Amino acid sequence: MLYWDEPNLHWDDPLVRYDDPRSYQQILDSLNKRMFDVALDIKGLSVPDLIQRAKDIKAGIADNAVFSSLSAKLTALTTATTTLETKQTTQQAAKAAAETATGARDDAAQVVRDKLRDLSKDVGQLAVTPADVESALMRVKGATGPKPVPAQPTGLELKVGDEEGELSGQCNGQPGIVEYYEIQFTTTDPNAPGVVWQFSGTSKKSRFDLENLPTGEKVWVQLRACNARGKSPWSDPACKRVP
Repeated sequence: MLYWDEPNLHWDDPLVRYDDPRSYQQILDSLNKRMFDVALDIKGLSVPDLIQRAKDIKAGIADNAVFSSLSAKLTALTTATTTLETKQTTQQAAKAAAETATGARDDAAQVVRDKLRDLSKDVGQLAVTPADVESALMRVKGATGPKPVPAQPTGLELKVGDEEGELSGQCNGQPGIVEYYEIQFTTTDPNAPGVVWQFSGTSKKSRFDLENLPTGEKVWVQLRACNARGKSPWSDPACKRVP
């Protein structure tokens, strides 16, 4: 605790705070104390591992009297970690629900495919000419036509890449139709006026990697499918923070 009759202590000394529990000599001694460049080892940790790492660090600091002045920051860390745990639990529950819903949708889609295949056999048996088949919006196998213009890509998802400044992405493919994808990104909310998109490159596959993105920035990515007939509308943007 500070005592104003300590030698060399002045009330307007910039080193002094009224709530500082240390004596003036302790404050002066701290200025000459060696400082360490501390490594956290949190880069690349999954969210569950990050939560556990934060708890371990908090416990280690709390058990050492040297760090007694950090109690307020430990309290703030505990609050932030608890919030992250809540968000993680919510995300995991949503993920499980989404996986269940996706499975149910895929099962329903398979039923539709099976019924369409069964129906196509009946059309093939009853049709008299290829035109009859085409009138049912089907075609006779072997009678190939020009590729249609690709549809707007759907299901765009982004994931953190292996290196800093990298993201990987994937969308639902259009086999036999898409020749390549054009990809672009922006660091501005696409709903904001005057947003500027930057061309990032092309990909022949529906899965792609983006490099040299602004580290630590939140980016929005969109793409469109292309072939010789034309280009699709741009996909809905997907958002991710760059590692």
